[in-house]
Amino acid sequence: MEREYDIIVWGASGFTGRLVVDYMASQPAASNLKWAVAGRNVDKVKNVLGDRDIPVVQADSHDEASIHALVQKARVILTTVGPYARYGSSLVAACAEHGTHYCDLTGEVHWMRDMITAHQETAKASGARIVHTCGFDSIPSDLGVYFLQRHMLATHGVPAKQIKYRPMAFSGGFSGGTIDSMMAMMESAKEDKGIFKRLADPYVLNDTMRGLDGPDRMSAYFDEDFDAWVGPFIMASV
Repeated sequence: MEREYDIIVWGASGFTGRLVVDYMASQPAASNLKWAVAGRNVDKVKNVLGDRDIPVVQADSHDEASIHALVQKARVILTTVGPYARYGSSLVAACAEHGTHYCDLTGEVHWMRDMITAHQETAKASGARIVHTCGFDSIPSDLGVYFLQRHMLATHGVPAKQIKYRPMAFSGGFSGGTIDSMMAMMESAKEDKGIFKRLADPYVLNDTMRGLDGPDRMSAYFDEDFDAWVGPFIMASV
């Protein structure tokens, strides 16, 4: 895949986008990458960059022509622009069509399900890899399960049938984008009552299999494995 850039960070002027840009700019390995940042307001993006010499691409999520032009410039689009159900659908569609790899940090499960249904076959045909939820919502649980299962296989030769994840404490807080995404999800659920049912289904993103998991409990209960009372985690459904 010959493209002008290896990676374009879309949404570089937002809270999370700034963190991504700062991180990439600080990594020695990034010197081997051809990467750029993109946003709707070029002046705002340049203000975030300061004196760093990073190329800037202009595009608007409400202008499909600019989105199609954007994704054809990069091998990978890394987007932090949410709520994704409001701003991200045309970007996923364009990446799937043009064979551009894509990653985001959405927690909007109902939207992910819609994107899989709409673009799975197109992405297969073009070779695009569309990867959702590459952020906090999945890192502790997904990577925790991965490392635990790897340890189980190395130690006992079999995978664990069940793994429980219990967050004890976190620092930090919600960004404005996260709060906006939650509000947008609630607004959508008022019009489509099926969204709540999909959010409660732990297998909604993989309709080819079913396992032991049931819907997350929404009240406190005593967990004998932990010998402690536990309560619902706000990110559990994600």
